[in-house]
Amino acid sequence: MTRTDVTARDTAPAAPAQRGVPTTEAWLRTPSAAPGVLRVRPLANEATASYVQRLATAYRLTLPQLLDGAGITLTGHGTLPTAELHLSPAACHHLAAPTRIPLPHLARALLRLAPSDDAHHTAAAARWKRLEAEQQPVRACTLCTHHRSQNATDTAWAHRPPHRLVCPRHQQAAPDPRLTTTVRTWATPEIADAHHAHQRLLRHPRAATAWTAARAITTRWYDHQQHLTHRWHTRLN
Repeated sequence: MTRTDVTARDTAPAAPAQRGVPTTEAWLRTPSAAPGVLRVRPLANEATASYVQRLATAYRLTLPQLLDGAGITLTGHGTLPTAELHLSPAACHHLAAPTRIPLPHLARALLRLAPSDDAHHTAAAARWKRLEAEQQPVRACTLCTHHRSQNATDTAWAHRPPHRLVCPRHQQAAPDPRLTTTVRTWATPEIADAHHAHQRLLRHPRAATAWTAARAITTRWYDHQQHLTHRWHTRLN
């Protein structure tokens, strides 16, 4: 090999990478998420219909369109919070696929995801079921919802226990399913104080007994409210 050959080899332009052969830069590049797949995290104790609706909103679909695309057959009609969406076990597996959340994790958050009365269904099916007033979910914190919805919506409904109706971080509360929005508690700090005190009470070994006694007392007060009001009006007059 002559000096001219060596010089020509060093100065020759680099050959373009062949199609289908990864270059060094391609190997170092961080792989992106699969296109069209969004991660919408569920809220604690969120209603199944609420989560499916939020997932559909993130994908810019309607709830029936999302279920149809997941291979789930929807029957009946309903709206939140007066109705809940019940999924068969097969439908639960179909739903978990576009969520990118393992089904056991999804089921822990959505406590009503797979009702036992749908266990005999082998097909991927979903149906609306009307809820009684005491079974209806309440509005979840709008800021928590917005954060977990890919910024697509701030509306979610959850089956909250009585001691979880307040979001102290964002100063919101959801006392009743008939309310279409949460109640702002920033102007009433005593609600947050009562919430924290209640959390301390729940950690007490006799919390269940104290809760039962307190509920009985307040129920009795409510039952005798008219009588007490009449007695105090008599004294004041």
